[in-house]
Amino acid sequence: MRKLYVHIVLALLLFTGSMAAVCAQDKYETYVHTGDSVFRKGDYAAYMKIATDALRYAEASGNCVSLSRAHLKMASAYYFLQEKNTSLQWMLTGRKIAVDCHTDSLTWIADRQIGAIYFEQSKDDSCLYYLKEAEQLLNKTDSNYAERSYLYAILGELKYRHLKDTANGKQCFDKALAYAIKANDTIKLAFANVKLGSFYNSEGQCRRAIGYYQQAVSLYRAAKLPEGLMYAIHMLAWAYSECGEAKLSYEAMLSLKNLRDSIFKDETAIKTAEYRTLYETEKKERENLLLQKQNAEKERKAQTILISSIAGFLLLIAAFWVIYTRYKHRKKAEMDERIALQQKLRFKAVMEAEEKERVRIARELHDSLGQMLSAAKMNISAMDSYHQDEAKLVNNATKLIDDSVKEVRNISHNLMPASLMEKGIETALNELAAKINDTGLLQIDLLISTGEQRLDSSAEIAIYRIVQEVVNNMIKHSKANRVEVMLDYNAEKVYLSIKDNGVGFDTANIETSTGIGWRNIFSRVYMMNGDVQIQSQPGRGTLVNIEFAK
Repeated sequence: MRKLYVHIVLALLLFTGSMAAVCAQDKYETYVHTGDSVFRKGDYAAYMKIATDALRYAEASGNCVSLSRAHLKMASAYYFLQEKNTSLQWMLTGRKIAVDCHTDSLTWIADRQIGAIYFEQSKDDSCLYYLKEAEQLLNKTDSNYAERSYLYAILGELKYRHLKDTANGKQCFDKALAYAIKANDTIKLAFANVKLGSFYNSEGQCRRAIGYYQQAVSLYRAAKLPEGLMYAIHMLAWAYSECGEAKLSYEAMLSLKNLRDSIFKDETAIKTAEYRTLYETEKKERENLLLQKQNAEKERKAQTILISSIAGFLLLIAAFWVIYTRYKHRKKAEMDERIALQQKLRFKAVMEAEEKERVRIARELHDSLGQMLSAAKMNISAMDSYHQDEAKLVNNATKLIDDSVKEVRNISHNLMPASLMEKGIETALNELAAKINDTGLLQIDLLISTGEQRLDSSAEIAIYRIVQEVVNNMIKHSKANRVEVMLDYNAEKVYLSIKDNGVGFDTANIETSTGIGWRNIFSRVYMMNGDVQIQSQPGRGTLVNIEFAK
C-alpha cells in the first residue's frame, strides 16, 4: 500500500511538472513572436519588458535552446538601449548555454555579435577571435548565406578600419554583398550596401558611396526596419556632405529627423509606454490568477473522484491531503514572496528603461537636430549676397536658429544632464543648483560630502531625480526663498536631506494627493530599498530625509 501511494504521488508530480514545462514553452514562443514585432517598431523599452518575460518562461520550460535564445534576446535589448557592456555579458552567457547544448546556429550568432561589440570597443584581438570562431562554425555548412553576409560585413570593418588592411577589408565587403544576394535577404543586402558605401566614402569616392547608400535606404524601407533605415539615411547625408551637396545633405538629415520623430517621442510618449507596460503586466497577473483558480478547481475535482473511487484508501488519502495542504500553503507563501520581488524588479526595469529612453532622446536631440540647425545656419551664412532690405530677415533667421540650438540643448540637458553621466552626482547637482539660483526664484545651498569612488549610475540617477522632484515641488508650493540640500555617503549608507524655509504643509495630505510628484519620489526610494521621512507643519517649512544602503 505504501509503494502504491508513492507511485501515485510521483506520477502526479511528473504529470504536473511536464504540463507546466509545456505551458511555459508555449508562453515563451508567444513572447518571442511578440517581441520581434515590437522590435521592428523601434520600441526598445517595451522590447526589454517582453524579453524579460520570455527569459522567465524559458527558464521555467527547461528547454536549453530556448534559454540560450532568450539570453541573446536580452542582449539585443540592452544593445539597442546603448548598454553595450551589459549586452556583452548576456551574450557571453547565451553563448555558453548554446555551446553546452551543442546548438551551432545560436553559437555563431553569439560569436558574431560578441565580435561586433568588441569591434565597437576597439578590442581588436577579442573581436577577431570571436569572428573567426563564427566563421569556422559557418564553414561546416553549405548554406546560412544571410549569417555569412552579416559576419563578413563586420569582419570587413575590422580589417579595413582597425587593422588598416584595405585589400582584405574590401574583399570581405564584396563577400558580404555576394552572400546577401544568394540569401535573397533584404536586410542583410541593405547592411552590406551600407558597409560598401562607407568603404568608398572613406576612400574618397563619395559619388559611388551615394549609390550604395541609396540602395540601402530603399531596401531598409522595403523591409520596414526603422533602425536600419535611420542608419542608412544618416550615412547618405554624410556622403552628400563629402561631395559638397549641402542641400541634399540637409534634406537627408530632415528626412532622418522626421523618421526619428515618428519613432522616438518626447517624455510624454515614454510615460505612455510605461503605463501601457504596467497595464499589460496587471492584465497578465489577472490571467495567471484565473489560471491558478482553474487549476485548483481541477485538482479538487480530481481529488474528489480519487477519494470516491478508492474507498479502501481513505486513511491514506486523508494523510496525503494533510501533507498536500501544508505543502500548498508553504508554496503559496513562497509564491507571494516571489510575486512581491517580481513587482519590485519590474518597476525597477521600467524606471531604468525610462532613463535609457531619456538618454537616447537627449542624444538624438543633441546629435541630429543640433547638427541640422547648425547646417541650416551654415547655409544662411554661406549666402553670397542679398538685398539690403533682406539683411534684417537674414539676421532674424540666424538669431532664431541660435535660439533653437540653445533650446535644444536645454531640453537635452533636462532629459539627462551630460554632467551626471560623465562627472557624477556632485557636478550634476551643482549645475542644477546654479541654474535655479540664476533664476532668482530662490537660493539653493549645497553641502555634499562624498567619497573618492562614485556611486552606481542607477543610484546617481535616482538621487538626481529625487532632488529635482522635491525642489520643483518646493518652488511651486512652498513660497520659500532658500533651500538646503545635503548629500553624504560612506561605504555603507547614503544620506540625503532637503530642507526649505517655506510655508510648510500637512503631511497627511500626501496620501490623498492626486499628483504624481510624491508618488515618483516614494517609488524611487522604494526601488533603492531606502526609507523616506517627511517633517512639515503649516508655517514651519519642510524637511525631507532619505536614507538607503549603498
